[in-house]
Amino acid sequence: MRRLAVLSPIAALLVACGMQDSTTPVPQPDSLILGRIAAIREVAGEGGVKEVEIRAGLPAEMAAAMRRDGKFVPQLENDVVVKVRVTDQSVCVANLRAVDLDVFRVGQEVAVVPAGGTSAMVGSKLVLADAAEFYQFAAYQVRFLARSMDTVPADVFSPSDPARINSAGVETTPLPLRDGKVIYFAAGLLPPPPVVRGAKPVGALRPGMTEPSGAVASWAIGGFRPYRTAWGKAGWEAPRPVEIPGIAPAEPGVRITWVNEAETSCLVEVTKADGTRSLLSSQRASDAAPWGKAERVALATGPSVGDGQRLGLKLLSLVWTVYDSGSSDLWFSKEGSAGQRLDPRIDTLGPEFAPRVGPNNVLYFCRGDRQLLYAGGVVQEVRLPGAQRHPLLDAAPSASGSRIFFRVPRYMPGTLGWDLAVAEKSGKAWGQPVMLDDWHPE
Repeated sequence: MRRLAVLSPIAALLVACGMQDSTTPVPQPDSLILGRIAAIREVAGEGGVKEVEIRAGLPAEMAAAMRRDGKFVPQLENDVVVKVRVTDQSVCVANLRAVDLDVFRVGQEVAVVPAGGTSAMVGSKLVLADAAEFYQFAAYQVRFLARSMDTVPADVFSPSDPARINSAGVETTPLPLRDGKVIYFAAGLLPPPPVVRGAKPVGALRPGMTEPSGAVASWAIGGFRPYRTAWGKAGWEAPRPVEIPGIAPAEPGVRITWVNEAETSCLVEVTKADGTRSLLSSQRASDAAPWGKAERVALATGPSVGDGQRLGLKLLSLVWTVYDSGSSDLWFSKEGSAGQRLDPRIDTLGPEFAPRVGPNNVLYFCRGDRQLLYAGGVVQEVRLPGAQRHPLLDAAPSASGSRIFFRVPRYMPGTLGWDLAVAEKSGKAWGQPVMLDDWHPE
């Protein structure tokens, strides 16, 4: 087993601070915080904000591994206490999923990633920070330190049933039709965890993911292809691959980003090995006919383009994503006119992507790791229920607008996996998310 050979970041922070005795908080570089929960309290006057008191120190498993390797194990002799504020913007992670802080208990070992610019030191014994991410240490170890483990939890490899929608691999870009009774999505596999010798790729080995020889297709590990499933009398059908002629078999990323309700026209984003994207279209005579050869969408201009959707009464308008210089913006063409960037309230210096237009021209889109919507001239975040933030991306509304379909993260070894879920409208908010395999359309 490869042992962890680095010092605790919190110990390094304390060394840098020396014996600071001031009672005024002194800003410090943001460093990973490791330790054990000593108390969880409400913060007076700040509704929904909690303070977690942590006794700083290396988790027991890390310390034991360092001792076995003959490494120096730092000892915190000053009874260092860390007080971390957990807000509605913090993401708490346990058992591979985003959860609320109330899942955590006093005595648990944790790892905390501070929000940028919030770390401070008071004297030599108190560290202050706001949590960007708050992990059970076991979850942090799986996510970032898998090579320090003898084995990884069994749930990293499950589910792996190709008859299901979600798996331990990647499912993304959900597109609902017939108010959610038909779902198009993209799926792929994750690489084997580095600590498990001889492990297979993680996820469901679906139809289309193997070569005629039986070997896993080159695109399948780390890439994705489009699939379709539908709700029937026996439940969800086993997802089947959507074959689009005219796309090179080796392209690592192929996904459908829009389909009309009749399932006779679609837009396809193709990602090449160098990371550049192109937006193609395909047509067919009926929903039972084969898809026609994919052709480039002339309206979608830009150095690297994808993630497009047609809209308007005659579907002559187009919204899509332009990728350039490590970022992205949303562009729009109205009824065949030349494309232009969207409103500056939508297109910012951050990366915007995944445009999906719902009823009343409500625009759902992503910026960085946030799901947003634009309606009535206002940009707002799409939130799932919970005291803390539960991340979601790629939200796509149903035709009625009463449901959104989206992807949620699984915190996997060295990477993120993604699963598909749905939430129903509940007043002006969204209800609890339901994983698609467990959701039964009316």
